[in-house]
Amino acid sequence: MIRTAIVLAFWAVLPSPGQVGPVALYTEFAHQPSPAVQNAIREEVDSLLAPDGLRFEWKSLPATDSSAWMDLAVVKFSGRCQVLPFATNSHLDGRLGWTHVSGGTVLPFAEVDCDAILAYILKDLLRLPAHSRETLLGRAIGRVTAHELLHVFAKTTAHSSHGVDHPVLSVEDLMADRLAFEELDPVAHILRTNPTAVAPADGGSAQAGRTVYAREGCSACHGLQGEGSRHGPLLHLARGALNSAMLAAKLTKSQDKMCQRARRLKVPLPSVGEDELPDLVRFLNEIDQ
Repeated sequence: MIRTAIVLAFWAVLPSPGQVGPVALYTEFAHQPSPAVQNAIREEVDSLLAPDGLRFEWKSLPATDSSAWMDLAVVKFSGRCQVLPFATNSHLDGRLGWTHVSGGTVLPFAEVDCDAILAYILKDLLRLPAHSRETLLGRAIGRVTAHELLHVFAKTTAHSSHGVDHPVLSVEDLMADRLAFEELDPVAHILRTNPTAVAPADGGSAQAGRTVYAREGCSACHGLQGEGSRHGPLLHLARGALNSAMLAAKLTKSQDKMCQRARRLKVPLPSVGEDELPDLVRFLNEIDQ
């Protein structure tokens, strides 16, 4: 669900990479959906991605917000996000949503095709009671949105078997009461989330991050300085570009591979607290400085 696009510009002034704050999610609808559809979209995105350390402050475009955000994304919803079975106008080219990419870099811009989603699930949707259809449509749109947001925040076009991150979301996936997750070990989660965790005002401590990195045995796969090895990829990025949202999304996408690797090497699976992400980010960003 990735599409190449021209370079886009955004007006927000970002803080320095060391700072960590809430994730701003700006949305724009070609046609304003009903409150039931819009609420279902938000609730589904929040419920799917909060366990992965991604929590959003929802904002609508156009906006006059002058706040600066470390982590943000813009999602445009095309078509009519409404249950209008006789008004759907989709190209039906197989894409339900896509993330913009420029020069191999995943940009913080995604699009979701409401008409394509409705056409995809319409047959099953019309079998259900009329009073529940708007909520179910919104939930399906929310699942596609969550899929694209994982691409945005992990900054990768790759997929995994992590539920909503699966490369193909079937009609059953979009319509099910609960989205199935194909994890190797349902009780093994690398990221320990805490909804009440508050990021430190200074953006984390490199020394504390070094301690977490050593405690969890990250060097066994990623090297002493996160330089990567034959067992695991490079962790730190040039110019201190890593942030907490990106690290959380990357852990989500890599969880099944990390489980396999830990078992093969006979080492414990890392377990990182959500409140420890700023420390790890600061440690990894300061390695090359």
